[in-house]
Amino acid sequence: MACLIANGRALECRESIGGIRNVYFVNHNDMGAYTIDDDGELDDLGETSASFKYALNPQGSDFDEAITVSEENGTVFYEQTLNLSLPNLSKDALKNLKILTQGRFQIFVEDNNINKITGFGDLYLAGAYNGATVTGGNVGRGKAYGDMSGYNLTIVGREQRAALIVIPSATTAATIFGGLTTAANRPSIAVS
Repeated sequence: MACLIANGRALECRESIGGIRNVYFVNHNDMGAYTIDDDGELDDLGETSASFKYALNPQGSDFDEAITVSEENGTVFYEQTLNLSLPNLSKDALKNLKILTQGRFQIFVEDNNINKITGFGDLYLAGAYNGATVTGGNVGRGKAYGDMSGYNLTIVGREQRAALIVIPSATTAATIFGGLTTAANRPSIAVS
């Protein structure tokens, strides 16, 4: 297959912001079949048995994708790295930490660019096929009174393509977030 560029890119308007606001964990392979269009957008989801929301402090966590190319081998893959900063240690937090470090997940990453249709930030699915796992981190108690007492995790997934863009719609939002464990954690779905 020849890979020929077919369009250019204009200078974009300055209308987006950085950072992530929430992540939603789904146990690997708990999502049913999903459909991806030719542009790499996830436009139809199977039934998600449960998704678990982790709300994040502003400007405390990040999501990045490194493109790795081997000219010699003719391969390309995307290393998806999610760095989570989760303050406040507790018995329950440490219990969840153990599960996170041992499991494999598909993770919906919600950024700070709020969509007027859904009320969510733009969504990306990391670990779509191979899942993502914790590769490192630390549990810290801080030194000074103002230091964080909590844990930091690095979660990595490696995929053949970049994180899938989730097309915002009432259907995808209801499917992804309908399985959240408590009603208090469910985001509202506003569709105009």
